[in-house]
Amino acid sequence: MPTPIPANARNPLRTFRFRIRMNTSAAGQYVAGVRTVSGLSVHVSPFEVWEGGNNLHRYAQPHKVNWEPIVMEQGLALDDTLERWALAVLEFARTGKAPGEAVKRDVFIDLWDGFAHPTEVPAPGPEARIRSFYVHNAWVSKYHALPKLDAMAGEVALLSLELTHEGWEPVPKPPASKPASPA
Repeated sequence: MPTPIPANARNPLRTFRFRIRMNTSAAGQYVAGVRTVSGLSVHVSPFEVWEGGNNLHRYAQPHKVNWEPIVMEQGLALDDTLERWALAVLEFARTGKAPGEAVKRDVFIDLWDGFAHPTEVPAPGPEARIRSFYVHNAWVSKYHALPKLDAMAGEVALLSLELTHEGWEPVPKPPASKPASPA
């Protein structure tokens, strides 16, 4: 007989539990209100070689790596961290001088364990984090300050950013601490 699953069981396969952390200081800060993150993918192009005199068989080796841009959406009325970053990049492109804000930043995408109720907040410790991705030297390459405005639609106003970066890598999860054994 199959074991029944409790109604409040955690589901680690949910995709709506994530946070964006940016390393602008020694301890990263979380960005509030990020709704979607997409484009964490990579494409490796082959380098094809034919053996001398043999045009029937080709040998392919991994060659060029193309990191796809990451697209983020955030509610306009929540946190202005991403907007200030986009404006700093625009200022740098316009004047050639780095403003007070960093233009290239390291970004961490943290995925958290799925909780039973949508209002539950994941614990801040590394135990609840399923996986993290470290995005190297990201900068804002496309910035949509306002969405299409329509008075007849019941949509939420979202700021949209496209981040160009120098690659990403998964961050190894720290080993789980063992519970204390009873003496």
